Amino acid sequence: MECHVDFSCSAPYYTLNELGGHTTDLWIVCPGYGQLAKYFIRRFDVFDSQKHFVVALQGLSKFYLPDQKHVGASWMTKEDRETEMRNQQAYFDAVMIAVLQGRVLNDFNIHLMGFSQGVSMISRMAAYAKIDFKNLILWAGGFPPELSKADFSHLSMYAKLKVVIGTQDEFYALGKNYQTEIEKMEVAIGLKPEVITFEGKHEVQREVLQRCLE
Repeated sequence: MECHVDFSCSAPYYTLNELGGHTTDLWIVCPGYGQLAKYFIRRFDVFDSQKHFVVALQGLSKFYLPDQKHVGASWMTKEDRETEMRNQQAYFDAVMIAVLQGRVLNDFNIHLMGFSQGVSMISRMAAYAKIDFKNLILWAGGFPPELSKADFSHLSMYAKLKVVIGTQDEFYALGKNYQTEIEKMEVAIGLKPEVITFEGKHEVQREVLQRCLE
């Protein structure tokens, strides 16, 4: 018989720049499968450090990569899926309390970005926390099947959806394969996506990140 028990645990998150009175833009970002947030967050050094504050979340499950030397992280699997999602929500809430220190998300321009497996995570958190984002950037990843337009009814008229994909992406083709995912995003979120393509593989490029704010 399967049973569950609640207990307290600790998990890392990472920040870039300082959150202060000069901060106008807050990024909440989720790396992909096998990526650690402490490396992923470095990509966001292209933005003005006085105005942009970045928070990188990390999958709660860690494992050794195929070389058996380096460590990666994962957001979830199909096993015990509902429990994994509740744990992610509790982790997200705890990180936001620690980071904001009494301030609220509405104090900032909010940019949400998920890469690869992180697309599902950041989409779920946008829906769960009712975040009225300025930009939701979904980069080469699949959209959660359980989300619908009702989950995004809180969005203002200023919210924007941007979908990013490389022309040589190893996991998604620019044709019918990924177009299906884009259509899911549009229907569920209720926003017409701006599709941004670049010459590259399954990767996050700094110059493309900058394009996402143009």
